[in-house]
Amino acid sequence: MLVSWVFLVWACGPPPQPIFQSGGEAAQLDVVQPLESLPITPHLQSYVEVDGFSEYVIGPTDVLDIVLRDIDLVRERVSVRPDGNISFLLLENVRLAGRTATQADSALTAELSHFLRDPKVDVEVEEYRSKVVSLLGALQALATSDQKTGQGRYPLKSKTTVLDLILEAGGPTPDARLDQVQLIRGTNSYELNIQHVLDSGEQSHNVVLQGGDIVKVPGANQLTKKVVVLGEVGLPSVYMFPTDAHLLEALGQAGGLADAALKSDIRVIRNRGGKMEMFTVNFERITKNIDLTQNVALHNNDIIFVPRSFIGDVNDALNKIQPLLDVLLLPATFRDLYSTGGGLRLDTGDPPEGQSGTVFTRPLGGSAKQAAPSAEEEDKEEE
Repeated sequence: MLVSWVFLVWACGPPPQPIFQSGGEAAQLDVVQPLESLPITPHLQSYVEVDGFSEYVIGPTDVLDIVLRDIDLVRERVSVRPDGNISFLLLENVRLAGRTATQADSALTAELSHFLRDPKVDVEVEEYRSKVVSLLGALQALATSDQKTGQGRYPLKSKTTVLDLILEAGGPTPDARLDQVQLIRGTNSYELNIQHVLDSGEQSHNVVLQGGDIVKVPGANQLTKKVVVLGEVGLPSVYMFPTDAHLLEALGQAGGLADAALKSDIRVIRNRGGKMEMFTVNFERITKNIDLTQNVALHNNDIIFVPRSFIGDVNDALNKIQPLLDVLLLPATFRDLYSTGGGLRLDTGDPPEGQSGTVFTRPLGGSAKQAAPSAEEEDKEEE
């Protein structure tokens, strides 16, 4: 009765639908890097400081509006070529990439002075295309006819911080987790506490963006974590969960534990920086003692494996679940054919003779870690 009550509390609401992917290696869990190591790439910077003001740096694919004010007004709409050069009137291959509009004005004026007396040139950036950032997640999509809002790609037009970008895009939704904003630059991920920026005014996490950056604003109700649930559960599958998902939610969505499940030795397998780690969770401590320390927070790409008998190490666990993983990661059509008339259940064997279901709550030979210490071990540590 208590087990049913726990699942009812944690699994209420519409369940997320299982997702399936075709072959290929599973993406590794992003390892959050320290903010101090955030790299800055000069050619991707959108601005330079000139006399205390930020001026946009022109780059390839930007579109310029160039005007020559002479006897007759000459105006051309010119795209900066991939090599960083432009052509204008009598001029060929004038390099403007890496210059501000003011510097471009001076460069064109100097070049035209070889052909014209005292030329007067004006340069403005008409379309910003060279340095673009992507914004995803819990953002307001406002109904406007002349301004882009919500998720999407945004060009950098000058010095732009993460908070500037979020506000320009319409602002966060009510459930946005501004304390967990993710910045992806290159191949690394960084966590930004924008809520702290708003609360205190301290700007260390309000990073200045550069071209190619990706900003993700998680929301409490958004399904952002992919978790695989396997073994002795009602519906082994791949599920999407919100940012703050925990073990009980995953087990509840997967149909709960089967009768043959070894409740005292549920395993969570996690890829941490390319190294596979395994944790053991004692589900009985949740149901019998309401010990929610065992209800561990889930990470993206976690594998939850509910065995029928104890598991020796990570490789043993992966060998047991590999056949079922192969099936779950097939396209849905083939998966349905495979599971017709049965359902996906992996028989991991019977518990060893004389092995009770409550003994195995500590790591096996150093190959698995406890999600939380047992009550007896806590008492010993205090002594």
